[in-house]
Amino acid sequence: MMINRIGAAVVLALATVSAAQAGAIFYSGDLRANANITSCGLGCNLAAGDTDPTWAQWAAFSTTFTLVNPGAVNAITFGYAGGTSATGAQVVAGGLEPYLSLFDASGNFLMSTFNGITCPPGAGTVGGNCFDVELDAGTLAAGSYTLVLSAYQNMSSAENLGTGKLADGMSGLGNLGADENLNYAFDLNISGQPAPVPEPSTMMLVLAGVALVAAKSWRWRGRTFNSCSEPTNLSSAGLESVRPILP
Repeated sequence: MMINRIGAAVVLALATVSAAQAGAIFYSGDLRANANITSCGLGCNLAAGDTDPTWAQWAAFSTTFTLVNPGAVNAITFGYAGGTSATGAQVVAGGLEPYLSLFDASGNFLMSTFNGITCPPGAGTVGGNCFDVELDAGTLAAGSYTLVLSAYQNMSSAENLGTGKLADGMSGLGNLGADENLNYAFDLNISGQPAPVPEPSTMMLVLAGVALVAAKSWRWRGRTFNSCSEPTNLSSAGLESVRPILP
């Protein structure tokens, strides 16, 4: 029956959500468009009219994640030389030379790629240069953390001065090569966590599919189909659109 096939598709969608979100989380963007740290000193904020090198000097993108259980955490960039994310996403070369920093829930600096891993195994090269990086945090305790990506040497003021918090901003030491743009891409890899709950937008799509199955089951109640009369396409099966079914 067509109903069984739709129901199987909904179950498959639920399984796919958990598999896709577990383990590796892929981020990509452009510092000019996606930076959420844009201070360029006391009383200064980056603006649309500022040049790409100025954005690379100061801007950063941060993301906060929470560990329910202790777990191993690392982050690997692909934006400089391109590559393939653990999620399967393809990244083209040409982005900025990346710098990664990690902070705890209070904004205290924990570590960065200043003395970390440059050119991790499998990283690509551009003109013989291999500048993608890996931040290996080892096993972290349960709690919230913030990972920050910036252009090379644009470390936080907290790291640069040896005191302060992430909220104190960046050092403004970043740079952008002549053949680089502001694109970035990286995987955040987390292990030892329970399967995440689907985001609301994804869950709404799944629930819509469940509602469709229930509605079609009600509409077809009392009808019988033999093996020769089962609909052969969605239109003839009455599935051309999702709309309320009135009694």
